[in-house]
Amino acid sequence: MNSYSRHYTRHVAVTLVAVTLSAVGATLLLCAALSATPQLSLIPSLKPFLLAGGILLALLWVVMVVRLWKFIRFPLRQTELFIGAIDNHDTTMRFPHTTDSLFAPVTDDMNRILDTFSHERLSAEAQRQYNDRILRVMIHEMRNSITPILSLTELMQSQPVSDDDRREFNTIIHRQAKDICGFLEQYSALSRLPEPQRQAIPVRELLNKLLRSLSAESRAECISCSVVGEPIVYVDEKLLNMALLNVVRNALQAIGNQPDGYVSLFASGSPDEVRIVVSNNGPLVAPASVEAIFQPFYTTKKEGSGIGLTLSRRVMELHGGTLTCSSNPPLTLFTFVFPL
Repeated sequence: MNSYSRHYTRHVAVTLVAVTLSAVGATLLLCAALSATPQLSLIPSLKPFLLAGGILLALLWVVMVVRLWKFIRFPLRQTELFIGAIDNHDTTMRFPHTTDSLFAPVTDDMNRILDTFSHERLSAEAQRQYNDRILRVMIHEMRNSITPILSLTELMQSQPVSDDDRREFNTIIHRQAKDICGFLEQYSALSRLPEPQRQAIPVRELLNKLLRSLSAESRAECISCSVVGEPIVYVDEKLLNMALLNVVRNALQAIGNQPDGYVSLFASGSPDEVRIVVSNNGPLVAPASVEAIFQPFYTTKKEGSGIGLTLSRRVMELHGGTLTCSSNPPLTLFTFVFPL
């Protein structure tokens, strides 16, 4: 396949010339060898050679015709393979790269379609897994919140209760109902993120605004910031500010009242990407939780919605970037990467 596609046009041209020349040559030699007219007859001793040459050229013509048929079938076979890959949901198939002027645009288009198809299938699978995880969490949380309500209402219906007990039960039911509403609001926040309205923002300006907005936070004096060069990101400022706030606030909570605790923001740029790293020297994140902390409603704190880091990663995904966590002594690092 690769040898065909690499020089497809040249192979077809050479084969067409060979078919034509072998047909003409075989015809002339056979006619000369079998001719009975005096004008066309040659020395009798040459006739066997002419006949053999004509037969060989005829066989060559047959071989070249078969070869030409294979070349004609080659694009059709490639198309069949392409359609078969789509039908069978084969996301791994790719056609070999070629510099052939005739064939290259076709294979490039087919590979581009296969890449898009693969990306969409992976995205759809990731979205399905994400939705399944959200659904499991929702079922678990809703069941935990509704079970006390059912138990108390069944108790009040099955037997007499005092006014004090009734007031206490109503208080519990009200609190559980508020928890359910709060949970649904948190879920709604995850699904209502708008598409980014991008603009060019100097990273230094972005981080300075972030520090000003955090100036009233507890332990805000422990935050330091440094920027190498003057990197620029093309982002939705409001969305990115929300993502950074969530991560920095988590870092501040991590250092707590630790006497030597600090949070550092470091930004740098390269021709390929811009990085913003938020680090802290608080308690490390357990290896099993490094990815779990980005899952919806997962939290290691007694108080917290468990969606802050999920929202931050989702914001980065909407910008085509990434947010990752690494936690090794002595620091925990959250790295925002913006590809350029």
